Amino acid sequence: MGTNEADDGDDRFDHLTRALGAVLDPSLDVIDAMDRVVDAVVRFTSATEAGIVLADADGTLHVIASTSERSSDVEEAQLGAGQGSGIDCHRSGTTVDVPDATSHEAVWPTFVRTMRERGLVGTFAEPIRLRAATIGSLCVFADHGRGHDDRDVVLLQLLADAASAALARQRGTGSLRTLDEQVEDAIEARVTVEQAKGALAHRRGVRIDEAFQLIRRAGQGAGRGIREVAEDIVRRGADLRL
Repeated sequence: MGTNEADDGDDRFDHLTRALGAVLDPSLDVIDAMDRVVDAVVRFTSATEAGIVLADADGTLHVIASTSERSSDVEEAQLGAGQGSGIDCHRSGTTVDVPDATSHEAVWPTFVRTMRERGLVGTFAEPIRLRAATIGSLCVFADHGRGHDDRDVVLLQLLADAASAALARQRGTGSLRTLDEQVEDAIEARVTVEQAKGALAHRRGVRIDEAFQLIRRAGQGAGRGIREVAEDIVRRGADLRL
């Protein structure tokens, strides 16, 4: 179950206000804004994992953010197989809510198998829209089959809208003027972060997930972006030791 920062009820909405404000910071890279969205998903809903996929200029979906290697594995599996909640959500432009993914095993065999192998049961996907177009999906996974209550669904819709709003806001203030440029930039940043996670895990002798959390914390503590910290690791051999 997600580790909700607030107790329950309306408190979640109160705490979410700050998280939404952080997502909409126009100084953030796309990868940082999307990372804050998926982090808020697991903090404020019953989700266990979350990720974001966005479409490039050719309509091909790419993983832009994920809460862990487990969610990244599931997201990559659905993109590779062309099946899963995020794929269906992007294609249809509508919410996909499947509390027990085994109910869709006939149509999502690879996706469901990967979820099962990673200890995940339920999935939910909310479209990320820009004007009339669906440009990606907020993909949510749970290690339980209880589904999401109405408050969860409202919060997930708000966070998907926040992802879209962050993209629009950054285009108005940054050097990347089109959505395609933003997605391409985020893909490049993601590659650097993945390289940095592997390098840092090796240097520090830690798991990949722990390496990512070290990168996150280092950026937050110094007011730097994930990409900037990752570049230090990849290009300058930083290991983030104090």
